[in-house]
Amino acid sequence: MATSDPQQVSDLTTDELVQLVRGGNTDYYEEIVNRYQRETLRIVSFALYDRSQTEDIVQQVFVNAFVHLADFELGRDFGAWLRTIARNAAREHLRNSARYDRRLKAYGDLMSHRWADDERAVEFDESLRRALQDCLQRLPDKAAQAVRLRYHEGLDYAALAARMNSSAGALRNLLSRVRVRLRECIERGMARQGD
Repeated sequence: MATSDPQQVSDLTTDELVQLVRGGNTDYYEEIVNRYQRETLRIVSFALYDRSQTEDIVQQVFVNAFVHLADFELGRDFGAWLRTIARNAAREHLRNSARYDRRLKAYGDLMSHRWADDERAVEFDESLRRALQDCLQRLPDKAAQAVRLRYHEGLDYAALAARMNSSAGALRNLLSRVRVRLRECIERGMARQGD
């Protein structure tokens, strides 16, 4: 930070901090995060009940707030503005999770039906494995590395971001796109194998 006296930084109002950050002194954003992190964590954790997902969402809330800091009206309640961003991020996550859960249930029902016959189940599993391997080999290097680290090594998004020198949000978006791409590729591969 431009000032070395922690007392001076803590004496600044949030509006003053926002103006400093907007002026290019981005180190002051750390003080904003420190002031509002506990409240933001409380709001998101109340909605999600999952510590690791909560931490990821809180991190994304502060990234979103930083990106849209120019939209904040000085003189307004920064905490209220940030709480709105947090609630919107939690709602979006819950909507996405609900869609994912519905798709997962539909997939589970399909698999239960297919696995009713052991021979067909083994044949289907092998076809699916071949299609997945083929599709994984077609991924660009960065996407393949992200898949390997997240799904084979089990890294959470924070560890994945550190390992790949990227942000957790960017990697979450990348993996979301990769999952769609893999699903489409697998469906095409399974259709070809069925021909």
